[in-house]
Amino acid sequence: MVKKHAAKWLVPVLKYGVGFGLLAFVISKYWDPKTNPDTGAVTPGIGQLLQGPIAFEWLAGAGLLMATAAALQIYRWYLLVRALDLPFSVRNAYRLSLVGIFYNTFIPGSVGGDLVKAYFIAHAHPERKARAIASVLADRALGLFGLILFVAVLGGIAWAAGDERITANADLQKIVRIMAVVGGGGGLAFLLLGLVLHRADIFAGRLKKIPKVGNSLAEVWYAVVEYRKRLKVVAVGIVLSAASHFGLVFAFHCASRVFPPANPAAELATLPEHMVVAPIGFIAQAIPITPGGVGVAEGVFAWLYKLSGRPETRGIIARLALRLVEWLIALIGYIVYLRMRAEVREIQHEMEEDEQKNEPSEQKTS
Repeated sequence: MVKKHAAKWLVPVLKYGVGFGLLAFVISKYWDPKTNPDTGAVTPGIGQLLQGPIAFEWLAGAGLLMATAAALQIYRWYLLVRALDLPFSVRNAYRLSLVGIFYNTFIPGSVGGDLVKAYFIAHAHPERKARAIASVLADRALGLFGLILFVAVLGGIAWAAGDERITANADLQKIVRIMAVVGGGGGLAFLLLGLVLHRADIFAGRLKKIPKVGNSLAEVWYAVVEYRKRLKVVAVGIVLSAASHFGLVFAFHCASRVFPPANPAAELATLPEHMVVAPIGFIAQAIPITPGGVGVAEGVFAWLYKLSGRPETRGIIARLALRLVEWLIALIGYIVYLRMRAEVREIQHEMEEDEQKNEPSEQKTS
């Protein structure tokens, strides 16, 4: 038990260390101005940008758009929960999601914000815990699918319309093609699921035979089947995803203008460029390596800006400006957490009990 308790604290500490270590490395690498040996153009360093003027109107715009995008995503999750006939209210959807944002941003432990949300829903109905978790997974999958579709559709439109930043960049074109294939394949697979709905019980029966996790997997499978039957809910979820992703991309576009450059035409990415690169950056930072993708996101956006033929420092500084907005929203989540701390602690206790039940017997006796 002592080893387990130590590991419980070690993982978050390591994630914070890796995240802020990566962030420090990225910032230090691009801190000073750099001169292009071929063109002689000088790219301002992060230190120089931070000392310059701040366009607070763009920062406020990014904050408003991020809050709107978050609100749309939360309501999407509420619809997915209700589609499974789980008792839930809009008020609890927003409360829990804000707490989840706080957890996912600042507490990189094994107990993530998504699990807290799922266990809270299933608290009064333990037998439907798997379905509650399935609603969270479905929400994540729908958000990811929306980002992929966003790049494919909006990037494709900009490309077809002859946007010179897309038509002249083979790397951005490749990203659009890949996202079109992945998005189209995912959508087709979900639609083809309708061909096997009549065999749902047979497949569920096979899943139940799997030791320990069989019943839970069967419940998740039934949740997927339920979503396939309710295409209207899924369609509304896709529309909400599209609207929220517009908000995210426009928020990043605003964040890229918070620190005005000396040469806007050369340094600032256009909106069509952001429609391609920003969603890719958001997908990459969703990988739970560091808290809120800190360090990882800044490095990814530096690489994406390089692909787009823009200064890497502009991608980093834009992501840092947007991260400030994200932290402010997460702090609102912390305030909500303080108001429902007793409920959340009860849920955490339940999660820890479930974790102990699922441990191998030799670990329990050690």
